Amino acid sequence: MRAIVQLFTKSPFGALKQHMLKGGECVGQVRSMFEAMLDGDDARLASIAKQISKTEHRADEIKNEIRDNLPRSIFLPVDRADFLSVLSQQDSIPDTVEDIAVLLTVRKTFVPPSWRELLLGYVDKCVETFRAAEEVVTHLDELVDVGLTGPDAEEMVEKINRIGQLEWEADKAQFDMLHKMFEMEEQLKPVDLFWWSKIFREVGDIANYSEKTADRIRLMLYKK
Repeated sequence: MRAIVQLFTKSPFGALKQHMLKGGECVGQVRSMFEAMLDGDDARLASIAKQISKTEHRADEIKNEIRDNLPRSIFLPVDRADFLSVLSQQDSIPDTVEDIAVLLTVRKTFVPPSWRELLLGYVDKCVETFRAAEEVVTHLDELVDVGLTGPDAEEMVEKINRIGQLEWEADKAQFDMLHKMFEMEEQLKPVDLFWWSKIFREVGDIANYSEKTADRIRLMLYKK
């Protein structure tokens, strides 16, 4: 794994990109997990959860390599604390996906069939928010090459603003999902209400941490 960071000895932004892409592999499995759960395919759900755990571990290895090598960097075009803050926020995303996988597999939880469309729509909105943040991070190294200023920086700020809008839409989708859940309160066990509340919160955190990652990048741009 050390070789990954050694590829980017002149700048850690390439490694940051690799870390974000690894998180993206985790996020890319979230909808599949819920589809497997909705379809009652426990074996497929367990298989996806196992793969997510492996991918999250790889993301952790990259994160640790970045942190171990960053102090030895001769020059950074941004404040080290700001860079590490971006890394910390985006690292919370694969962590969150792994937490979702645990919640979906550790307990067989009743899923009302009527939830399918609304639930997958909520998941998709959170994933969409992440993809927008992933795009920002994966192009950050290119922006660093031009000094984090100019038209490219202005375009990135617009993309970051868009992420804020998407996160708001994800919050609204979460509210709709909770409203749907409490409409069925009499039909669900108390433990199911509690468990689904936890699941909805974790899914929403994909969007929340995506926005926070983008906001940390905005901070770096404003300091230039």
